[in-house]
Amino acid sequence: MLRKVLSKVEEGRFARALVGLQQGWQFEVRHRVFVQRGVEVSGYVKYAGKKFGVTIQPTGCFCSCEDALVRKVLCKHIAFVAMAELDLDYL
Repeated sequence: MLRKVLSKVEEGRFARALVGLQQGWQFEVRHRVFVQRGVEVSGYVKYAGKKFGVTIQPTGCFCSCEDALVRKVLCKHIAFVAMAELDLDYL
């Protein structure tokens, strides 16, 4: 399920999420449950004094950033959380 989320993230946002991995962004998990169709995870992405709430569920994704709320896209924070949960390390 998380790989499917990543496959839907626009290339530029995906690249910025990778930069976040390199720069040491942190994901503070508040909730993680493994369900029949994948995982439900929520928490906060934190970096540079900023904090964004992110939730990924089999039924959809949410982030409190402007990209997700206003532009209605899968943002770099959602991509970062999916990568962190998959323990993807491209470095």
